[in-house]
Amino acid sequence: MSVKQDISGTLRKIQKEIQQLPNITDRLNFILEMTLTLFGASTGSISIMDQEEKVLTIVAAKGMDWEKKIAAKLPFNFGVTGRAASTREITYVPDVTLDKDYVKLIETVRSELAIPLLTRDSVVGVLNLESDKVNFFSPDIINQATLFASQLTIVILEERIAKEAFEKSKREEDPVEEILGYDPSILFLKHRIRQVGPSDISVMIIGEEGAGKKLVAKALHFISQRKNAPFHTVDCSGLSYELLEAELFGSFSGKIFNPGKLEQSNGGSLYIESIGDLPSNLQNKLFQTLRDKSIPNPIAKKKEEVLNIRMFTGSKRDLLEDIQKETFSMDLYYRLAEVPLRVPPLRERRGDIPLLAHHYLYQYNKQYGRNKSFSTEALKALTGMPWSGNVRQLQSVIQYAVLVPQETVLEPYSFQQDGKREEESRSKASGFGDGTNVLTPSENLSLNLAIEKLEAIWIKEAFQRASTQEEAAKLLGISRGSLQYKLKNNQFLDGFTT
Repeated sequence: MSVKQDISGTLRKIQKEIQQLPNITDRLNFILEMTLTLFGASTGSISIMDQEEKVLTIVAAKGMDWEKKIAAKLPFNFGVTGRAASTREITYVPDVTLDKDYVKLIETVRSELAIPLLTRDSVVGVLNLESDKVNFFSPDIINQATLFASQLTIVILEERIAKEAFEKSKREEDPVEEILGYDPSILFLKHRIRQVGPSDISVMIIGEEGAGKKLVAKALHFISQRKNAPFHTVDCSGLSYELLEAELFGSFSGKIFNPGKLEQSNGGSLYIESIGDLPSNLQNKLFQTLRDKSIPNPIAKKKEEVLNIRMFTGSKRDLLEDIQKETFSMDLYYRLAEVPLRVPPLRERRGDIPLLAHHYLYQYNKQYGRNKSFSTEALKALTGMPWSGNVRQLQSVIQYAVLVPQETVLEPYSFQQDGKREEESRSKASGFGDGTNVLTPSENLSLNLAIEKLEAIWIKEAFQRASTQEEAAKLLGISRGSLQYKLKNNQFLDGFTT
């Protein structure tokens, strides 16, 4: 019997059998299995469209790892699937190794056919048929698969399968999937998070500035038994000894004692960012507190409170070198780094950039009431940028592109500052701006003074581009607490209002 004769029979069997299946996952898997068998495909998937965010979520897949399946959200205009959705046309790649835009989710795939599931007004999703053979799908098979897909769309809509699948994916949002991406390095990190998250083990998260260390700490907390208990953070960068001690251990305000983050986090988790910047005396004090499992409290009725806390720490560098230099406590390191996790920089997972870019585009479109989109060239430009500031820098660039340029369809130039602002920034940085002379040596050759001057200029520039302290801190790549400290203590910001 030909494929053409089998189409009607397969659709009738699908309609009959899915009525008997208990849940949406079983129904989707049955539909996919019948479809792949009908067309002789070795692997494939069904994706459903998020009409608001304009991304495709894989709801059924064969041949794909579970972790990769739940991580792979496919934006419009990206890869074979996104291309089919955005153009509303069938996309056939006879040899995926020759397609530079192909997104490899399954190693064995050699040819792929992506068919959009369409109504008159919208894209419901995409049906992907794949083969481990080059140029597997003939023109006749492609025509028959297109006919089948159009009728399958009717079944999916009539049985409310698309709506139910989408709602299920929203209900089952996983805290780990807040870390966006499906690059192998990120999938490995997510796997490790799921392994160690439910335990009470301490984790040191190593990664560059802006790579997402705090997001990893949050995921670890929210998949643990402590998820309903407090989660607090302390950033050691840019804070004085006194402020750090107060942040961690508490301080007096008059006769009132303000508990520190250790006490506030009791029963829950504490994340300490830039742990390598913690002064030696505070390293020793923190080690003793964790070793003794007690929080000194000068006004408590009892001498001390029992400490029940899970520790997460973040570092931009491997602290084993600091231990060798005797600038970081070995005892504290091994108490905090029972499990080390590495967060890869964005340049090592460029395939995730379009997904991240679309996520932030959606976020800022919603926040600022815009309706901007990326051109194909814009996505290519974003993918090729160096991203020394990692995901945080990408987020900042997308925010700027949504807020400032006039164009609705973003192009590569949309991510650049306008000429005037760029010229001002260059003049300031070179020390020849209007009276700043930031890098011009004066009688006082203190490097700390020069850094303080430069920080003041950068902070003022950040507030020219941002509307809140939180946004300015993100642009600068520091925490809001660090920014507030600099605003208060930088002599060159005296009188500056935000």
